[in-house]
Amino acid sequence: QIREGQGKIFTEDLEMLEQQQQNILNNPHRKLLMLNIDAGGVQSRKVIDRLLAEENKTPPETSTQKFPNIRII
Repeated sequence: QIREGQGKIFTEDLEMLEQQQQNILNNPHRKLLMLNIDAGGVQSRKVIDRLLAEENKTPPETSTQKFPNIRII
């Protein structure tokens, strides 16, 4: 029952998250504001970038280099 509830919550957020990601990709020039609550997502992107870089044997970009239009407050 707990798993069903978690799945339902994620499914409800999925459309919004996909639209948000598409907006980020479509508008790279826009300055985005990330709140402290977004720190988990930012950190997970860093980990994924590092793991992909290790897998591909390329040096990882920092979040600042990769997302210069995002400022964390």
